[in-house]
Amino acid sequence: MRYLYIWSNHLNRTCFGITSNPETRKRKYEGHNGFEVNWTMLYAGPDNHIEDLETRVKGEFWDYLFQTNTGKYEWIRETVSTKQVIDWLNWECENTYNNLIKAVDTNTN
Repeated sequence: MRYLYIWSNHLNRTCFGITSNPETRKRKYEGHNGFEVNWTMLYAGPDNHIEDLETRVKGEFWDYLFQTNTGKYEWIRETVSTKQVIDWLNWECENTYNNLIKAVDTNTN
C-alpha cells in the first residue's frame, strides 16, 4: 500500500508526492519548513497504481511544475489551484483506476 499526498504552502503552490508512510513524510516536510503541514488530500492504493498516478500528475501538470536552474520539482505553480489538481485526481481515480485508489481521511494521517 502506498499513498499519494497533496498539500499547499503559503504561496498557494500545490505539493504532491508518494510515500509508504504519510506520518513520517509529513514530519520530514515540517522539519524542513519549520511549520505544521496538513495533507489537503491523501489517496491510498496498490503500489503500482499510486506510482503510475504520480507519473500521470507530472505529465498532466508538467508545464506548471515549479522549476529552478537545477530542475523541476513536485510543486505545481499557483496558477493552477489545488482544487483543480484534486478534481483531476478524483476523476483519474474514478475513471482510470476504477476506484482502486481511494481518498483517505486526512484527519487520521
